[in-house]
Amino acid sequence: MKTKLNGILTLLLALVVQVAFAQQTVTGKVTDPEGAPILGATVLVKGSSNATTTDFDGNYTISANSEDTLVFSFSGYDSVEKVVGNQTTINTTLSTSLDAVVVQAYRSASSATSNVAATTVSGEDTQDRPNASILQRLQGQVPGLIVQTGTGQPGANSTIQLRGASSINGNTEPLIIVDGVPVDEDTFRSFNPNDVESTTVLKDAAATAIYGNRGANGVIIITTKGGKFNSPLRISYNGTTSFSSFIERDYDLYDASGYLRLERRQNTGLGQSLTDAEIDNFTVSQSFQDYFFRTGVNQSHNLSLTSGGENSTQFTSLNYTNQEGTLINTGIQRFNFRTNITGKSENGKFRYSTNALMGYSKNESQTETTNGRNNFIYFSSIQAAFNARPYLDPADYRQDPASLLSYFNGIQLSPFVVIDNNLQNINRDDELKLILGGDFAYDLSDEFTLRYRLGVDYQNVIGIRANPPTSALSLIRGAGQLEGDQSESFLRDFRFNSNLNLGWEKRFGSGTEAQKKHRVLANAYVEYVKGELKSFNYNQNGLDPRTFAFGDGAGYLQDGGADDIYVPTVGSNKNTVGLFSYFGEVDYDYDEKYGFTGTLRRDASFRFTDDNAYGTFYSVAGRWNIHKEAFLADSDVVNNLKLRVSYGVTGNDRIAGGYYAGLSNIRQLFVTGTGYNDTQTFVRSNVLANPDLKWENVSTLNIGLEFGLFDNRLRGSLELYDRETTDLFFDTFVSGINGVYSTTANIGDLYNRGIELGANYDLIRAEKDGDFAMSVYANVAYNENEVTFVDLPDGRQDNTGSGTVIEIGRQISEYFVVPYIGVNPANGNLLFEDIDGNITENITAEDRRHTGTSFTPDFQGGFGTNLSFKNFFLSADFVYMTGIDRFDLQAADYLDPDNIGLYQVSSAFERAWTPDNRITDIPAINATNLAANGINTDRFLRESDFLRLRFLQFGYNLPQSLVEKSFINSARIYANAENLLTFTKWRGSDPERPSNIDQNRYPTSRIVSLGVDINF
Repeated sequence: MKTKLNGILTLLLALVVQVAFAQQTVTGKVTDPEGAPILGATVLVKGSSNATTTDFDGNYTISANSEDTLVFSFSGYDSVEKVVGNQTTINTTLSTSLDAVVVQAYRSASSATSNVAATTVSGEDTQDRPNASILQRLQGQVPGLIVQTGTGQPGANSTIQLRGASSINGNTEPLIIVDGVPVDEDTFRSFNPNDVESTTVLKDAAATAIYGNRGANGVIIITTKGGKFNSPLRISYNGTTSFSSFIERDYDLYDASGYLRLERRQNTGLGQSLTDAEIDNFTVSQSFQDYFFRTGVNQSHNLSLTSGGENSTQFTSLNYTNQEGTLINTGIQRFNFRTNITGKSENGKFRYSTNALMGYSKNESQTETTNGRNNFIYFSSIQAAFNARPYLDPADYRQDPASLLSYFNGIQLSPFVVIDNNLQNINRDDELKLILGGDFAYDLSDEFTLRYRLGVDYQNVIGIRANPPTSALSLIRGAGQLEGDQSESFLRDFRFNSNLNLGWEKRFGSGTEAQKKHRVLANAYVEYVKGELKSFNYNQNGLDPRTFAFGDGAGYLQDGGADDIYVPTVGSNKNTVGLFSYFGEVDYDYDEKYGFTGTLRRDASFRFTDDNAYGTFYSVAGRWNIHKEAFLADSDVVNNLKLRVSYGVTGNDRIAGGYYAGLSNIRQLFVTGTGYNDTQTFVRSNVLANPDLKWENVSTLNIGLEFGLFDNRLRGSLELYDRETTDLFFDTFVSGINGVYSTTANIGDLYNRGIELGANYDLIRAEKDGDFAMSVYANVAYNENEVTFVDLPDGRQDNTGSGTVIEIGRQISEYFVVPYIGVNPANGNLLFEDIDGNITENITAEDRRHTGTSFTPDFQGGFGTNLSFKNFFLSADFVYMTGIDRFDLQAADYLDPDNIGLYQVSSAFERAWTPDNRITDIPAINATNLAANGINTDRFLRESDFLRLRFLQFGYNLPQSLVEKSFINSARIYANAENLLTFTKWRGSDPERPSNIDQNRYPTSRIVSLGVDINF
């Protein structure tokens, strides 16, 4: 027996020794994406109770077998699993988890209990991009969200649309909120994109109805970065240098000799007097396009500091950005300072956060026009660059105003005037921006919390435009103008919002508090919003060259002569708006499996009168986490499957064309006349009141399915929606005796429907640091709309100026034109198809018909990939749109025979119809029906679909073994390219413009940049 016992003990001892020798000690460091250590992260041997936590420096030590898997986790971050193998050191970086928390309206919810349709984009996914606007960086990242710019001008605002247009004459842009403070899109001229932690786009009524009147078009919530409790001081620097060049257009144009020969054939211009030899030897040193456009050199420098103690945290950032435009004398400089502070009391009952942004920007711009070639060329470098006759040489410029205006037989529309304009004149806006926010919460008990939020958005803009008395433009006189003119404008926009909230949350059921399966949350709110915009401007005509200086306010000449009759003119505007609301929400959850949310809101808008000022809005939503059911509990395929359904009604009181058009509360000060004796000053409203005007109401049904499959390798969502807008704002004509010619009324209904699909797939996951990893993403959105009611004659509003129509049964702004057939071989005239299907040269307005297309896309979205291997990384993002048609009026200008001898024209005139060239696509230069009687045709209506490589990045992370020997935690270098490639049939500078026409616009830039990120 004793021998047997000794044998057993020996065997057990051998097993213990074997296990001991099989185990190994693993050490390492856990950091966040910026290289800062994470205190308190859990490191667990998967499938066991063997675990440890990281210390203050993020270090850990744990014993594990080679076949074990370590699980690294920390609240607010995605968990990471790594196989031990033969490694004794395993360092890990945890990425911020966007699925953990969904920011929705006035509160946040876990991904499991959220009932709303929302897409969140991490700040990591949009950082280091050369585009200076955080909103423009979202293009292609969010299904159903379109972010476009109408110009490539630095600092220009974007056009934003979510799930199609919910209004016709009302504002269609989403509400934008930064750290709880509602802001306008122009805020982002003074906003540092590197401060962004995440951007959440709320789409359905369950998410937006609680915003009432402001949520009809969706909501974009931007959350900026903050510190973390119990974390050491962390310093980060990001710097980039980029080079921008304008994207070339694809028109076939004449060179100098070809244009001169065309002029000689047409017996006009300089060419008519030159011989073949003189034309062959004619050269220019530089084109006007090369003169006015340049390679812009841009710089951005960001410095941030974060830290946190036991009861407080702080985040502070400084930014300087200098963005040169590709057009000379355009660009923007921006200075930013931000500080975010959070804290709590010792017992945690009182919590607070404050956010402050101070930004200053200086924006220099150039005039753009879509009105063709006209007197605006005096101010437009863009027109001069693209429309100047190719034999003109910028080197011939001389600073002699009289000679510039008489250049080439007295033709005043000379690109030399624009050179003079650029050298002498100024067009600048200086903007100061302040955004202040505070959030204060106190737990009255374990169940009740009282919270107060307030925010201030302040903007001050000073603009100056001046033509000195020595400039060529000073001699181009209109009524009451003398040599030189100057205007200054002053704008102050102040907005205040406050919100008081009482919240209640309680769990029900058996067991401990955490085991109780029923949770009920209720919130009651009172909100007040007030805004006031005040502007003042003055204009001076006639400047004394002896005393003139930009912005000094020097007036007219005072020499006792006739010029003394000219005095400055002034104008002012004052707009006010306000909103008072009370609302509430109830949210119920059962075991994170089933959920229900209901909201109800009552708004009183300052824009409407009497009972019409009030609107009631609501939403209901339900959720089923199907993967929580027993029949999917053991599934190896389904990790997450959530079904959501919501319905709600929101309102819109944001009337396009001004702040607030429901009441006659907008005043404008006018000064008329040019002399003391006949000057009359008066005040009138520039909005005619309509006491019957009321809210636009938007009803939305949304069905969503969220999924995570194959160990969450494949993640995404599918959304279907129906949205109806009733009581649409329409401008209706009234008699001019009222002082205005239109007023706004509710006379239309609109219907939108669509589908959105977005997915991410981890194609290859890295088993350990340095392994190859690859992920891909794609999203697509389809939207269609239909006007269902218009209370106008024939149920139609004919927009002849744009070739579009708003009509019952048709999509918004559908093209309504006469089909162009081609060129008549008999005489070179244009041929069209009339309403009866006949081929004709003569058309009327009755021959127009619907095309079934517009300038809004049917399909839009994006796709891309992220790859990493060793310390290298590569990212690529594509965006696309289909179903877009637009008028190419630039092509129309180039093919206008009346411009021969005046401006650049298309070299397609070489194949214009002649008696010897009867089969062609270009009409005769002397065709008799080129104007087509002023009727809109589809001759220049072009397809504008595109696929664009929006962003490409290649970079290298410095090895940890190298940076650990220095005073830095991590560093990386990278090269970026934006708008590198575009595949399209569109021949203009940018197929992505949010307009139905393209003509003489600032071209979009292609940007290449080099950058570095360093974390200390």
